[in-house]
Amino acid sequence: MVDSARTSHVFGVRLDEIRSLEQLRAVCEAFLDGDRPARIYTPNPEILLQARDDRPYARVLNSSDLALADGVGVALVQSIRARRRVHRWPGADIGGLLVRIAARREVTVAFLGGSEGVAELAADRWRRALPGVRIEVVGAGTAFDEEGRADGGGGDASLVRAVTATKAAVVLVALGAPKQERWIARNADAIPTARVLIGIGGTFDMWAGRLPRAPGAVRRFGLEWAWRLAHEPSRWRRIVRATIVFPYRALTDSRA
Repeated sequence: MVDSARTSHVFGVRLDEIRSLEQLRAVCEAFLDGDRPARIYTPNPEILLQARDDRPYARVLNSSDLALADGVGVALVQSIRARRRVHRWPGADIGGLLVRIAARREVTVAFLGGSEGVAELAADRWRRALPGVRIEVVGAGTAFDEEGRADGGGGDASLVRAVTATKAAVVLVALGAPKQERWIARNADAIPTARVLIGIGGTFDMWAGRLPRAPGAVRRFGLEWAWRLAHEPSRWRRIVRATIVFPYRALTDSRA
């Protein structure tokens, strides 16, 4: 399903290549039919820059079952190296696909994390869009440390019990990087019914309408960063790192 011959590495982090929505759907379906939890990560420029200097985090990323480029900068570097266009897969897109697959299969999706009230609003929007979809919200508003460990209230063990109680097959973890990947790597095997876990960053804010997502045409031309800059000028340093610093280092650094 995933062509290992098209797997690449940036700063020692493995990146897989999925060429079409149909291929991605087939991979997700296969994960759901599996007998263990599959981990999906979507490394973007900031994630990869952190992994460059944080080797334990790089090992967490490399423990994934599927790692797909998120961010035009990562896809650009992959495309230059491979001498062909490489598709990027934002976590929001993969998460949405998983929700739709889960609705069709009549299995539960757990929304883990997000700000207080935001995850539930995002879930309500999905329930209106897909009547009958099973979504349970867990841990909204919970504080997490940089290792992705829940603060107070029983910590990780309490959250794992709460997710387990939902009998979720799909777990969307919205803690932001690197917390969400570390949480998934540490806890995935403790959730008996889980078959797919994915880190999706600020996706709940987009689904809830709190953060407007760039229109489809803007995303297709790789200009989502400009949309984010226009709506969140305070992110300019992060955008410079993603669009200028990352490609330069990835294409010139001997460690890349």
